[in-house]
Amino acid sequence: MNAQKYILSPDAINFPVGDRVAIYHRQLGGLCFLDGEANGILGQFSRATEIAAHVLEGEDISRREELIQQLVLRQLLVPVERMDAGPEYAPVPQNKVNIIQLILTNACNFGCTYCFEGVQGVELPREDVVEQYKKIDISRLASPNEIKVNINESIYASEERIAHQYDPKNRLMKPKDAVAYVDKALEIAKSTGVTEVMLQFFGGEPLLNWKAIKAVLDTYGNGAAHGIVINYSTVTNGSLISEEVAETFARNKVAVCVSFDSPKSTSRPLKNGGDSAPVVMEGLRMLQKHQNRVAINAALTSDTWDEFDNSIVDLAYEYGSREIGVVVDFDPTFYSKFGAPAIVEKLWGVIEYGRGRGVVLTGYWHQIFQVLLGFDAVSHRGFKNCSAKGAQLSIEPNGSVFSCKAGSGLYGNVLQGPELLATEIYRQHASLRRQNPAFCGGCEIEGFCAGLCLGPLEKKFGDVASVEPSACDMYRGITRKLIEAVAPYEVATFDLAPN
Repeated sequence: MNAQKYILSPDAINFPVGDRVAIYHRQLGGLCFLDGEANGILGQFSRATEIAAHVLEGEDISRREELIQQLVLRQLLVPVERMDAGPEYAPVPQNKVNIIQLILTNACNFGCTYCFEGVQGVELPREDVVEQYKKIDISRLASPNEIKVNINESIYASEERIAHQYDPKNRLMKPKDAVAYVDKALEIAKSTGVTEVMLQFFGGEPLLNWKAIKAVLDTYGNGAAHGIVINYSTVTNGSLISEEVAETFARNKVAVCVSFDSPKSTSRPLKNGGDSAPVVMEGLRMLQKHQNRVAINAALTSDTWDEFDNSIVDLAYEYGSREIGVVVDFDPTFYSKFGAPAIVEKLWGVIEYGRGRGVVLTGYWHQIFQVLLGFDAVSHRGFKNCSAKGAQLSIEPNGSVFSCKAGSGLYGNVLQGPELLATEIYRQHASLRRQNPAFCGGCEIEGFCAGLCLGPLEKKFGDVASVEPSACDMYRGITRKLIEAVAPYEVATFDLAPN
């Protein structure tokens, strides 16, 4: 191999962090730190500079040459003749399904003021709901048959999606159907070469359909008998956690996300208008007793803005949870109302407080940073921070498969099996695994950010391949904060200056 001329990639993003420089490839990631001397070497490649063949081949190289080799491997330095060709990716599979979301019920026993659950009530046979929870205080099932519907406020973009949400025949997934759907979904996943899946119990309030959850766990367990690794998670309001639920979840290693915005919040009342906090606290104590893996799931929205503060960290710590998943409002008007700087500072203040107590805050926004840390992680996981872009099957009680609970992209019915992935609507979503709309070109987080939630984008623009510009500064701002908070040697750190 002859010597070649290399130059700093136009996709390299770098900025000072403390006494070092953070640098990563805006399409491929691979965050690392350079000290002043290492950054000086990087700067030499602002113009085409020759690299000897033995450096590229890794033979008897010095520390300086090892740094150059690493910068080449991370595609931060590129051959001059390839400067305008773009990065070299590992191929992203066209079909890769590794998340199965079971919508166990389109109903809820809470009346949250901001939730996408358009039908915020329970219209289920009492033997399916109350009897299975007869050991739970009846206050935890307040007003179980009250219905609250506001079709005009639906986030959904299509009448077809709204019809699914409000169809009385699409309210509750039967246990035998849940098992059959999982069987088909696993067949679909395995047909794409996947060996491990995440199975999510979702709703509505999924624990209103405990029978279906238990049927799936009893049938599939960890998936070993079915030739695939199955991990489980659920998002619940926490009001229906019984001894049986907590013990079963612990035994099956189900990650439990309990939605709770703040001890001060009034945005999550019971259906009768009562305070939901006492019954949620009871559920958290039950989970803590059985040593479940628990994360608090909080929302930062227009409705919760004033109450979102450090108190949610204190609550998580008290109940043994060391993670809080924060859902930042999916409504585009939230970002224009409060502005990206204020949203970032609001969120960052709680993040910093959480770090002091050993509680980490994560979420859709945080996944951008997580993907950026790895190198070409999208090729391996199959999506950026939005699994609805081809990596997920969201299965309704009647078997219909959508891109996600908030999305209107209908792929077909899960019983179609692998042929579901040949549909035009699935291919449209899957094409966005890596490729962003042209608007995103040149953005410092383009390779890791999939933009705002699909549902609001479809509602506003009528197209999933759209961008909500008002959210972009928030995603960039919080990602920059997270990078600046990384300590040297927590990621690859290249120090060439003598100690």
